[in-house]
Amino acid sequence: AACCGCGAGEEKEKTTLDMSNIHGIYDGGGGAGGNGGGGGRQAPGGRGGGGGGYNPYAQMEAGGDVQAPPGHVSLLRVGGGAFPDLADLFCPRFRWLCFTTIISIVQVIMLLACMIVGALMFDGAFVKGNDMGGPSSETFLYMGAKELRRIQQGQVYRFVTPILLHGGILHLASNLFFQCRVGFIFELRWGLTNYILTYVLTGIGASYFSCLMSQNSISVGASGALFGLIGADISYLIMNWRYLPNTEKFQELCIVICILIINFLFGMTGSGNIDNSAHFGGLVFGFFIGFALTNILLEADGNSKYRMFGWGTYGALSLICLLCIYLVV
Repeated sequence: AACCGCGAGEEKEKTTLDMSNIHGIYDGGGGAGGNGGGGGRQAPGGRGGGGGGYNPYAQMEAGGDVQAPPGHVSLLRVGGGAFPDLADLFCPRFRWLCFTTIISIVQVIMLLACMIVGALMFDGAFVKGNDMGGPSSETFLYMGAKELRRIQQGQVYRFVTPILLHGGILHLASNLFFQCRVGFIFELRWGLTNYILTYVLTGIGASYFSCLMSQNSISVGASGALFGLIGADISYLIMNWRYLPNTEKFQELCIVICILIINFLFGMTGSGNIDNSAHFGGLVFGFFIGFALTNILLEADGNSKYRMFGWGTYGALSLICLLCIYLVV
């Protein structure tokens, strides 16, 4: 269950409903890359290695900045001109038949379903205590929100279902804005399967941290998974740093750092219902799993060691979290 962030708690309840706000970044150009990057790339045969194709070593030795290798899709703006068009601003490289579009539609449908359930079975589609514009905590508990005691009783699906739930209209809109700004590009960069695994596994990791560090919260939202995408992008930059153009990689790193700082500051100074533990958990799990699932642009350069490190650290951290959830807290 992915999770959480900003909240809409009700004063009469002992637990709080955690939701999340996360805001977007610039986006990009470049070509589409599948799992491990796009077609036609060629690994260099040593420094200054021979043959045609992409050779970053020769470019660096020539004294110039490297060009983006095949398989890399830029996170910076797609279009030129002083002002971006709407597609460039909100959903660059939009496609109907892709996971980002499908999961976004499902999340909209699930919020509508929560509002209908709240109106028919609980205290309404909109409640006074929910600043995000949505139903109450009881509704979200019924629909599958993360709640530690119920997970300990065997409802393990609550690790996953919060990815699909959002606390209200404003909560959903803020997460969809970020998700559409980066999701289409990351999906092209890393490939469909790797992107889906990154999204889901980091959302689950966010729920682990929320269970351990926010034990009394009722959490919903995809922001844990979205922070996981940011963590995975940091891994992607680390593995491919030498192969990316200097201007682009420094700009993207600056954007990522600014997003993290702004959101964590907002979480610390916000309403008190923001589940920072889920955000942090998604980021940490995303960083580790990113070494296993994001593509290395030159597969010959240490592919196996990165993959082993990524899967090993993710698995070990997951095991520790699960042992603590079921045996300690």
